[in-house]
Amino acid sequence: MIHVPCDAVNMKSTCMKDKKCTKRYPRKIICETQTAEDSYRRRKPEQGSHTIVTSLGIDNKYHEVEIENRWLVPYSPILSNMFQAHINVEYCNFVKSIKYMCKYINKCSDMAVVEINNAPKGIMHFWMVVGQLIQRYSYR
Repeated sequence: MIHVPCDAVNMKSTCMKDKKCTKRYPRKIICETQTAEDSYRRRKPEQGSHTIVTSLGIDNKYHEVEIENRWLVPYSPILSNMFQAHINVEYCNFVKSIKYMCKYINKCSDMAVVEINNAPKGIMHFWMVVGQLIQRYSYR
């Protein structure tokens, strides 16, 4: 999945606030995945630099836009296919975890699945999470 470029090309995008993307795009290219105690997880992009050029319709005009790895949205194709919907799967830790969980648990139209895991170093097993998603826990 691709986050539609919203910087200089599309300043009127709904994700723009104070000339910055609120979704933190385009992502910075880093050498290794980083998980810090006081910030969001920063994911290393896939190997190789892939760039495509496409036309993007903005204000009834088409613009040629170059899209690269920095605009890719992390998602789980297995879960998206299983539930026929986009499911944002992210590793949450420390300070931002509480904010993230409270935000989505309290949304009326959405559902959140939360697992608090005491496994060593916070390792979560993929199939355990899938099993919980299938059971469709609803916290309302």
